[in-house]
Amino acid sequence: MAADDVADQLYGLPLEEFTRARNDAAGELRKAGRREDTDAVKALRKPTSAAAAVNRLVREHRRDVEAFLAAAEKLREAQFGGKGDLAAATKSERNALTKLVRAGGSPVRQSLEAAAVDDDAARQLLEGRLTQELEPRGFGTLLAHGVKPSAPKQKPKAPKADDRAERERLREAKEELAAALAAERQARRHHELTVKDVERAERAVAEAERALAKKR
Repeated sequence: MAADDVADQLYGLPLEEFTRARNDAAGELRKAGRREDTDAVKALRKPTSAAAAVNRLVREHRRDVEAFLAAAEKLREAQFGGKGDLAAATKSERNALTKLVRAGGSPVRQSLEAAAVDDDAARQLLEGRLTQELEPRGFGTLLAHGVKPSAPKQKPKAPKADDRAERERLREAKEELAAALAAERQARRHHELTVKDVERAERAVAEAERALAKKR
């Protein structure tokens, strides 16, 4: 078995079994004289509990994860490309995220949100071999859904002062985008907490009604 296949198996195991299984696999490869594969397997890092939860989620609910990433892409297109219904895309992405968080627990939220706005993070997510939580990264994927630059025209080279001004405007635009994304993530978390509060209150009312009915 190749080191790549061993890695797929290891990152699908329960977290408490990872180290022993990795060492056993490395030992078997060493006995077979496959030094390169042995070193590759020995170098595999044990995932954090949050990363292990994400890896397990991808394996057990892959279709739902793929549906979430597709919904996130449609939302980006609606937000930055003006394509489709923004309200519907927002609701669809939020519902898909809520479903996955319920399935995998709160530790999976950060990695899912990072994958929703970054194609490289999404590819890592789908590999199911995370060793730590994904974090939101650059703006490449998001800006790719914005207004496309027009074809370059033959113009005299702009003065350096103009270049500095353009860079400053780009920096400010990126900061505004980062702030907007942070606010959106915070609003999502607030929404989730509100939903949980409502569900908790509804359960409490139902339990009180049942208790009262028994006394009658």
